[in-house]
Amino acid sequence: MALEELQRVDVDSTDPRVRGLYTQAIAIALVGNVVLLLAKAIGAWLTQSSAIYADAANSASDVAYSVLMVVALRLSLRPPDVSHPHGHRRIESLVSMLIGVMMTVAALEAARSAISAWRSGPEPITSAWAYVVLSLSVFIKALMYYSVRRIAQAAGSPALMASARDNLSDVLSSMMAAAGVVGSRFVSVAADPVAGLLLSLWILQSAWAILRESISELIGGAPSRELSERVVATVRAIPGVLGVHRVIIEHVGPKVRVDIHVNMRRHIGLEEVHRLSHAVRDAVEALEEVDHAFVHVEPLQPDNGPPTSDPSPEKRVDRG
Repeated sequence: MALEELQRVDVDSTDPRVRGLYTQAIAIALVGNVVLLLAKAIGAWLTQSSAIYADAANSASDVAYSVLMVVALRLSLRPPDVSHPHGHRRIESLVSMLIGVMMTVAALEAARSAISAWRSGPEPITSAWAYVVLSLSVFIKALMYYSVRRIAQAAGSPALMASARDNLSDVLSSMMAAAGVVGSRFVSVAADPVAGLLLSLWILQSAWAILRESISELIGGAPSRELSERVVATVRAIPGVLGVHRVIIEHVGPKVRVDIHVNMRRHIGLEEVHRLSHAVRDAVEALEEVDHAFVHVEPLQPDNGPPTSDPSPEKRVDRG
């Protein structure tokens, strides 16, 4: 059979409901972050607050990654094609990484501004606009956090969950900025740049957590032990499967692919082997975290006799 006549593209497994959830999350992120960037930029200009400036820099990075999300997440949901036979979901992990990069840039800019204000001599923040902006930021970001987190959980999306975590980080950063503004007036003028510096460190810590997870997904990192154990338990529960010989699980973007070797009786017919192998594949792919499963069948002697291959405990690392 010619190559052109073979199936070379996987089926599109993306639920249409998930596509709608992505659209909701993107709209929330884009509109909310643009509104907050404008409010904080005006507030920083009117008050000359280092803490509010740091918060505005963070919102600028939020707007940048929101625009990237519009493009990249749409691309990640495209169905498989000949050039990408298993789909485009790795783009989603790339989006998460870009979110982390944007947050890192915002953290460095916030730190630069705070240090500059410290050196030039800070002044107390007395404008009422500072309190209005920061209160508005806390309220809107809290709503965005709960909304996007709910959508991310429903869609099973690491990129949207990273966006939700960034919103939570923004809630805490705005509260920290507010503490600096209040402190600059009633405690010490140094409170404002100190709050800006602490805020930049908080953003940097959150950015590192997102970068670490997204990079692991892009380079094929292993999943949690809990997921590996669930995969093995799922396979062992299928009637006709005598054991699991080897399982290798790695990330290919936000989801994982499973390469699993199962033991079946030596003398069962080919049709029964085919039926059982498909049952194994379908059961594993039914797990929310799994994108695709590859099943290999290895024979065991009948009546639980000596195996024809080494049935040692499951190997989670491929042989070099």
